[in-house]
Amino acid sequence: MKEKLLENRKLIDTLILILVGCILCIPLLNSNVNVYYDDGIQHIARAFGTYASITENGLFPNVISSFTNGFGYSWNLFYGPLSSYGIILVKLICNNYLIAYKLFVCIALILSGMTMHKFIFGITKNNDSALLAGILYMSFPYHLTDLYSRNAIRRICIFYFHTTCIFRII
Repeated sequence: MKEKLLENRKLIDTLILILVGCILCIPLLNSNVNVYYDDGIQHIARAFGTYASITENGLFPNVISSFTNGFGYSWNLFYGPLSSYGIILVKLICNNYLIAYKLFVCIALILSGMTMHKFIFGITKNNDSALLAGILYMSFPYHLTDLYSRNAIRRICIFYFHTTCIFRII
């Protein structure tokens, strides 16, 4: 009986974290939100170029041949392509780079809250504190600044991997 209640509690916590993450991402749904400033245009252009390079050259594109008037540019040598691959995977579903960017950011935000929940639950064995930690982690001003002001998608992805790596170490 206790195991069933614990499983239900995990499901409820996950749904709450998804709901809070979606609420925090509501401003992204507004068409007036400009995700092209700061790093946003860079990520969308890299996803576009990486997808074009994958279709031309293979799975690990180091040179995006369509950039710089056909001369190519090795953008993925300077920045890891993981965030580009995430946008591309979502783009395959919705067929729009801008929507894919926004959905991937929302997914990364929710995953960071879930991993923080798992991390804190592993330490405290307390569902309430783990849920609170996950919600607070997603809504920290630094996290939201990266989401809405800087469009720093790599940093948002790092929030997910950061808690995952710490959890594995402990």
